[in-house]
Amino acid sequence: MSKFYFLLFFINLSILPGNVFSQGKQNYDKRDPIIVEYSDRIKISPNLEQAYYKRANEEAENKDYDMAIYDYTRALEINPADAELYNNRGIVYSKKTQYNEAIADYTKALEIDPELAESYYNRGIAYSKKGNYSKAVEDYTKAIKLMPDNAEIYYARARANDAIGRRGKAISDYDSTNILDSRLAQAYYHRALVYNEKRDYDKAIEDYSKAIESNPKYAEAYIRRGLAYGQKKKYRNCWEDVKRAFELGVVTEEENLNIINGNNQ
Repeated sequence: MSKFYFLLFFINLSILPGNVFSQGKQNYDKRDPIIVEYSDRIKISPNLEQAYYKRANEEAENKDYDMAIYDYTRALEINPADAELYNNRGIVYSKKTQYNEAIADYTKALEIDPELAESYYNRGIAYSKKGNYSKAVEDYTKAIKLMPDNAEIYYARARANDAIGRRGKAISDYDSTNILDSRLAQAYYHRALVYNEKRDYDKAIEDYSKAIESNPKYAEAYIRRGLAYGQKKKYRNCWEDVKRAFELGVVTEEENLNIINGNNQ
């Protein structure tokens, strides 16, 4: 074997997952005291599930997703009946946009614990990311039955219903979201979009205004409210909102002029 190919072979060995894992751990250990603590515990007790679990949580928090998956997997080898481990590993897979793997983990978690609302919600998000909104709605509905006071789940279901044209159900879910958490500006904004599609510009403007009240820097809400004012021929209001959106950087100066001139309908 030539020296060149031997060097390539050596380099390839050095980047295998196990070596990446060990090198990464060494780098983490130098700066993360929590990683150090659980790494030390694992050295003493290699089959300590909670140490792998806690270290994986910290790695996920640090956005070191490959390391987190490794540790969640190691913990599952020790205790394959822990639904939360599958759920958490599924979250990390979702962060990596590996939605099929995430859905498989959420499904496994629910097989172990059918009452784990978080896994229904998380699986719903994964289905939404894949564009399977009908399945997402099914999972959000199951999550709502278990957690009826969670505004975020209603909001997620509203977005999914909206995506498949169920506007009435979407509005109902946005209503529930706003009742449970009036500070959720996105819910007002997206309900306004539905009203806008229905050409109910008064209600759309009302919701855009509530979104802006919740988040005064919500540039998209200003531009959309401005366009709704334009539909009602309230051009001064339209100009003021578009100008504010321009100040916040949501549109370019050229787009700003096009909207005011009525060319961007």
